[in-house]
Amino acid sequence: AWLRLEVEASRLGLNAGDQVTGFAMTQFGGTVYWDKVGVTGESNPSKDPLESLAVWLKENQGKGLTTVPDDVKRLFRSVKPEDRKPEETRRLHEYYFEFVCNSTRPDFEKLHAEKNPIAKARDDFDKAIPATFIWKDLEKPRDSFVMVRGQYNKPGQQVWPNVPAALPPLPKATTTNRLDFAKWLVSPQHPLTARVAVNRFWQQFFGTGLVKSSSDFGAQGEAPSHPELLDWLAVTFREQGWDVKQFVKHLVTSAAYRQDSKATPQKIASDPDNRFYARGPRFRLDAEQVRDNALAVSGLLVPTLGGKGVRTYQPDNIWEPVAYSGSNTKTYKRDDGDALWRRSLYTFIKRTAPAPSMTTFDAPSREQSCARRERSNTPLQALVLMNDVQHFEAARAFAQRMLKEGGSHVEARLAYGFRLATARPPTKAETAVLSDTLFTQWAKYQGRTDAAKKAITFGESKPDASLDPSELAAYTMVANLILNLDEVVTKN
Repeated sequence: AWLRLEVEASRLGLNAGDQVTGFAMTQFGGTVYWDKVGVTGESNPSKDPLESLAVWLKENQGKGLTTVPDDVKRLFRSVKPEDRKPEETRRLHEYYFEFVCNSTRPDFEKLHAEKNPIAKARDDFDKAIPATFIWKDLEKPRDSFVMVRGQYNKPGQQVWPNVPAALPPLPKATTTNRLDFAKWLVSPQHPLTARVAVNRFWQQFFGTGLVKSSSDFGAQGEAPSHPELLDWLAVTFREQGWDVKQFVKHLVTSAAYRQDSKATPQKIASDPDNRFYARGPRFRLDAEQVRDNALAVSGLLVPTLGGKGVRTYQPDNIWEPVAYSGSNTKTYKRDDGDALWRRSLYTFIKRTAPAPSMTTFDAPSREQSCARRERSNTPLQALVLMNDVQHFEAARAFAQRMLKEGGSHVEARLAYGFRLATARPPTKAETAVLSDTLFTQWAKYQGRTDAAKKAITFGESKPDASLDPSELAAYTMVANLILNLDEVVTKN
């Protein structure tokens, strides 16, 4: 560290013209040091713009200032010193001491040297975060028009932000922005929001909404089958603070939902679509639920929340024929490890080539909004459940659970697996069918180790090496049969 001392010559007994060769300096109780006298500069610091703020301000008044920021240039060129605001003066002072002054600039340079790597690391981190396009309000909104015949270059009547005249108006003291619109949507006076929401929940659990046309509550849609019930559910949902969890609990504990879904000939004749809810809901699970159910029963399902979309098992040459040459989805590269067994919610969807195992079970293509899925029952669905790698791998993992968790006897293992998949014990007749199937398959694989190993090595997960391949292959075929039962892929 350097210490600068200034002492008047007269106080040292020196007169003009005296010659000095050095100084002896000491600390109290310390060592005496002798140092020669040297000249480091002849300029007067008070007149040096690199040492004096006042001189720098005076000399740069009206100069070119090619190396300083634009805001500093503006203060020099456009604002007289006496007219500068306190914050403008402070800006000049900060710039001078940070980038100009010889006495203080080195300290700031050290700080910048420490800051720059940190700033670069932060910038690299920000760039590594996946981004998507967003939008925000302009300071002054653009004028909006009704486009004649929908043509972008033919504006017609000018329009302003508002809500349909048939619905309650926006509050008068609002700015008609998105926040005001959101508040209007959930206001007690709004007739649709709560009704549409509870109808969608009802559709999810009962298969069909109280309003069957769940995406159209207008004149072209269907009238509600139970209008008073719809109103009551909407008010309840709103008064409970729009609590979805509480509302779902209310639905699934209701008598209508908990009743037996068995359909008698009389009930089918009088109410084929179950619009009067004389029986419980019964319909095939959606595509994602079919896959997730198989993974859950097998123990393979990875319940991790969040993250990017995953690419699971898929037949070859699905993406390639419809991909653009420069597309990042030109070729399908399957993921590995836990990504293969994550919930179907996280499956990566290519709109022009969705997963075949999903579309077979009526999953939409994502090219347009789908408020209500159609349900079909086709032979292709059975083929997916029997032969798709994802489902056959799940069957083998399910078989391992039966062998390791089901007990030591065949009947106990079969009952354990059946109850795990259907939530009920098998009947004697069902147990007999499962037992016959098991022993038939076991006899088929005994002495054919290669065929047994081939049957239990579908998928990336590895079979348990401690289990006999022939026995595991036989149980895999039984597990595959159980997962194909109508009772397993159907909500009862």
